[in-house]
Amino acid sequence: MSALNNPSTSTDQNDPNENKSKTPKSKGMHLPISRVRTIMKSTPDIENIGLPALHVVTKATELFIQKLVQDALKGQRHLKYNDLAKAVEENENMDFLREVLPKKITMAEYYKLVGKESSEVGEDNDNGSQTAHSSTSSMLSDN
Repeated sequence: MSALNNPSTSTDQNDPNENKSKTPKSKGMHLPISRVRTIMKSTPDIENIGLPALHVVTKATELFIQKLVQDALKGQRHLKYNDLAKAVEENENMDFLREVLPKKITMAEYYKLVGKESSEVGEDNDNGSQTAHSSTSSMLSDN
């Protein structure tokens, strides 16, 4: 009878779900299914989303994010934007993310790029300084 009152012999101790609740939230990432459904429904081609398909897409997205973060961290403790951009740049399978996560450049590098582009355009025009100014303002408005 003392075994029934003793919490150490309880069957709850062997519950595998108990260990999951003790793990930090950063270890197990779970995307909200309602958000994934909302994103999927934002595509005009999709009308109905079945629950199994929703779970598969959510899990695939979680695994993709974990892979991207693992590639970016490479043993580091903190994740930075430049690490993500470098991981995308180095991995051919992530080419589709190059426009979403471009490598950051300094303003000096930007002005050098703009200068090269404006000099190329300026050779075709008689008024090169006006072209450089317009191409700079158009590039700034694109970003």
